[in-house]
Amino acid sequence: MWIAAAIVAVAALGAGAGYLAGRRAAGDRGGLPDLGPAPRYTLTNQLGRSVSSQSFAGKVQLVTFLSPYCTGYCPLIAYNLVSLEGVLKAAGLGSRVQLVAFDVDPEHTGPTTMAAFMRQYGWDPEDTRWQFLTGSPGAIRSVVTGGFSVDYERVTEAEEAAEEAAAKLQGRFVPEPVVANPLAEKADPGYDVVHNDALVVVDPRGRVRAVFDEAARLSNTQLMAVIGRLMPAAPAAVSSGPPQASPEGAK
Repeated sequence: MWIAAAIVAVAALGAGAGYLAGRRAAGDRGGLPDLGPAPRYTLTNQLGRSVSSQSFAGKVQLVTFLSPYCTGYCPLIAYNLVSLEGVLKAAGLGSRVQLVAFDVDPEHTGPTTMAAFMRQYGWDPEDTRWQFLTGSPGAIRSVVTGGFSVDYERVTEAEEAAEEAAAKLQGRFVPEPVVANPLAEKADPGYDVVHNDALVVVDPRGRVRAVFDEAARLSNTQLMAVIGRLMPAAPAAVSSGPPQASPEGAK
């Protein structure tokens, strides 16, 4: 489940904004601000293959942060990404936009679980236009929190229940949607991973250009508008296919 906040486009994250906070350089094509460089990394995808961030050069990236055992906003975001891919294909942009998700539960899940999560919401894991990435807990923390300024924390069900009760007493409780997740039901992990409900847009030069605080509520229209502003004018400058990844054992 995700920590909800109001949608803020082209802004820093509400909590733990880090290097994004206050950075509003002049924008280029489309007038979007340059919020700084996206982090560089080499991680492992849902197929157990090594993937470098450099392989996404020349594409607009839509970056999200998901837990395979989530039963709230993460499944909604997965559904939305599958829907958006259909719109991108219809617009002839399927190979020019890269979907990227980071697994914020790297200690307890891996490529097999991530692939199953993608599959149950309608995505073929072999289609690497969506890369679901994991790695060591330290590597994921460095990229997700250190690089993208997205915080996350594992909490027990008891801790979550106590926080919900306190929120209700204080009048600040906002119910989250509950979405079926067969993986979570089968695993029954006994914990949850709470994190910022963020979607980060990275331009073809590897620069962060927009941050949305309620990824689960973004419409295809909103995302296509931002993508259109960042799309290079010359298609020849953009990679014509999915990033190539070398085989690596699943972690």
